[in-house]
Amino acid sequence: CDGGMGSLLQAQGLKPGELPETWNLTRRDVLISIHRSYLEAGADIMTTNTFGANGLKFKEDLEPIVTAAVENARTAVKEAGHGYVALDLGPTGRLLKPLGDLDFEDAVKLYKEVVSIGARAGADLVLIETMSDSYELKAAVLAAKEAGEGLPVFATVVFDGKGKLLTGGNVESTVALLEGLRVDALGINCGLGPVQMKGILEEILRVSSLPVLVNPNAGLPRSENGKTVYDIDAEGFALVMEEI
Repeated sequence: CDGGMGSLLQAQGLKPGELPETWNLTRRDVLISIHRSYLEAGADIMTTNTFGANGLKFKEDLEPIVTAAVENARTAVKEAGHGYVALDLGPTGRLLKPLGDLDFEDAVKLYKEVVSIGARAGADLVLIETMSDSYELKAAVLAAKEAGEGLPVFATVVFDGKGKLLTGGNVESTVALLEGLRVDALGINCGLGPVQMKGILEEILRVSSLPVLVNPNAGLPRSENGKTVYDIDAEGFALVMEEI
């Protein structure tokens, strides 16, 4: 899989508060270049710049933004001569009832809208990521299954250092949920660096019968002089990932 998108867009001039998904239309050259750099580094799965793309944030221009995101990734894959395009789904930004105010059915509808557009635009698979609420995770998977026209569905979640979701689920319950929903691969992403993920990964491998994805941060983030930096360099990251 490829890696971060937001940090690379910030390095290219994305301003605080600016929605990164708008760059799919206004800065297509930047998006294609980022996808190409990941492909040239050896990645095979390109996640589209649609992490925050949903009908809550984009009421009028959701379809052109998602379509352009898939096209940008597809262009890079074609130029590089290899790779797959994963339609990227992140959290809606709203908590589901009873913790929040979003109905489960409305969450499914929001995700189905994005998946339908992405499938029509030519995505190869759906990647649901950075989920910390098992109820929202279920909504996203059901939407991907119902609207994805048979595309493979991968799902990765964010555990804390103790192996718990924000809403309290653990490794065993999360794996059981995802296997019951018949995803094609499952795993962990973001939140922790590769060192911190190793113990949680061992737990997942112990209970999961599916292929497992591991997409860590570049270590743990911290702020220095207003910039986000991470506590592991490229060589250190590669060494731990080789162990994984």
